[in-house]
Amino acid sequence: MVTVSDRREFRDLASPEKAHEVVAGLNIDPDPETVPLDNARDRVLAERVDADIDVPGFDRASMDGYAVHARDTFGADEADPVALSVVGEVHAGEEPDVTVESGSVAEISTGAVMPPGADAVVMVERTTETDDGVEVRTSVAPGDNVMLAGADIAAGARALGPGTRVTPREIGLLSALGVDEVPVRGRPQVGILSTGDELVRPGNPLDSAAGEIYDVNSYTLAGAVAEAGGDPVMYPHAGDDYAEMERLLHEAADECDLVLSSGSTSASAVDVIYRVIEERGELRLHGVAVKPGKPMLVGTIGDSAYVGLPGYPVSALTIFQTFVAPAVRDAAGRDPPQTATVSGTIAVQERYGEGRRRLMPAGLVEDESGSLLVYPVDKGSGATTSLVDADGFVDVPPGTDYLAEGEMVDVTLFSPAVRPPVSYTHL
Repeated sequence: MVTVSDRREFRDLASPEKAHEVVAGLNIDPDPETVPLDNARDRVLAERVDADIDVPGFDRASMDGYAVHARDTFGADEADPVALSVVGEVHAGEEPDVTVESGSVAEISTGAVMPPGADAVVMVERTTETDDGVEVRTSVAPGDNVMLAGADIAAGARALGPGTRVTPREIGLLSALGVDEVPVRGRPQVGILSTGDELVRPGNPLDSAAGEIYDVNSYTLAGAVAEAGGDPVMYPHAGDDYAEMERLLHEAADECDLVLSSGSTSASAVDVIYRVIEERGELRLHGVAVKPGKPMLVGTIGDSAYVGLPGYPVSALTIFQTFVAPAVRDAAGRDPPQTATVSGTIAVQERYGEGRRRLMPAGLVEDESGSLLVYPVDKGSGATTSLVDADGFVDVPPGTDYLAEGEMVDVTLFSPAVRPPVSYTHL
């Protein structure tokens, strides 16, 4: 049993800058892996990919028409067409069985192999069929309307570089090169544990009379981990059972690159975590001078990194996005989202008299002029609806007494997918 005298106290709180440094120093880099092409979307290339073949692998027609000797068309125009004989036709996906001699043409489909002897294609719209063959009403130069072998990419050339995020465009190029397996950066496995006897996993009956609440953090953090490029692994709920919590921490540390716990600030939970860290790892940080997030823990358990987050959902998500998500993205090889921060004006005055740095949850609304209004969302960090009302947070420096109405602030978004609603109050 843990007594008051056994409790760990927050004494020398680390600065937010120090917390960033400590979390960034954790090793959560996974090993690279090879995945099938159809599973490569949204992954990050671990190494350079070179072309093993020419693309295209042959000279091909870039439009429907007639394969010709370009010199046979010189001087041809609408008023004075050139009459040529048709020796056959070539379709895409088949080897030509005709040769184009001077004075003749071969009908050809887009993408088909250029037949021997031909060096250009006249588009069908500039020709007229006759009983004896075809009249060409334009002149072409050698190479016109033809994609030469290797013109797209030549064998041995660099196709994609390491660090490239694989989108449908890159999948198209890899497909054209015949690549069926792709070397990618591994996604850090992130174990997620929730603590507290009051928590119940969604889908199970809830006893509100006994003070039970549904487990919000496990699912919220799993989504945030996946969005940052990690692979979330949710472990069974441990409650406040000392032995079970210790077992799950050991199991998660053995299986994952990073272990996250939330709700680990009660005396019993902290004692378990401290003991596991002291036995199998190292405590690198305890407490950060920021609100919310003061009780944040950072360390290692065995070979795995560990971060303890606050128990309240908005606090846990805020601290994860501020300190942990950048490390997960870096380990997965992902760049920060381009829309991670937006600017807007404070819609109402917000007083704040504490000396600590504050990460203030905020909601966004777009007014009739397209400007962003920023509303403080202050239902208390235990209010789960704030997860929806808050689109991100405003970093308020220590010593700030208040934010004035109309003051310009930056809002760090919880997700790049945030789209502020439009305000109709002034319409």
